[in-house]
Amino acid sequence: MTTEVTGKTSSGRAWKFSSDISSDQLISARHVFEFDPRMLRHHLLAEVRPEFAQQAQPGDVIVAGRNFAHGSNHSHPFLAMKALGVGLLVRSLSRGPFRLAIFMGVPVLMVTTEVLDAIDDGHRLDIDFSRGAIHNVTTGKQMQVEPLSPFLQDIVNAGGGLEFVKTTLAN
Repeated sequence: MTTEVTGKTSSGRAWKFSSDISSDQLISARHVFEFDPRMLRHHLLAEVRPEFAQQAQPGDVIVAGRNFAHGSNHSHPFLAMKALGVGLLVRSLSRGPFRLAIFMGVPVLMVTTEVLDAIDDGHRLDIDFSRGAIHNVTTGKQMQVEPLSPFLQDIVNAGGGLEFVKTTLAN
């Protein structure tokens, strides 16, 4: 069963990528003046893995190695991830892309090399982002990583930074 990523739980397919995927590989710089997430989602990872944007489903997860989204810091890839309803498991993410992912409302977990090695492309995963619990349904393996802080989880769960501020001010 595939369900949409809510910031707390996700159930879907693992889309595994290598290390050193740049932000320009996530979405080509030629789309830098597009801001509509419904359009951007069609360009996510198009040059690295063209089938991703057409086949990814809400609840799926991008699984990537070190130095994910390095290079230009722009929000486009994370707007597209949120529009697709996908989460993110990465070995490392520099400060700028990490902050953009949270601000856009993309659920993120930083994982170990052992976790990356235990997940292959196409595996079915159940993830509880709030607890850092990862269940590889395909292999049966249970894994645990450090979850985001409660404050950052609140931002993701609200749908991103702007929604978090609106909700906070309304209360």
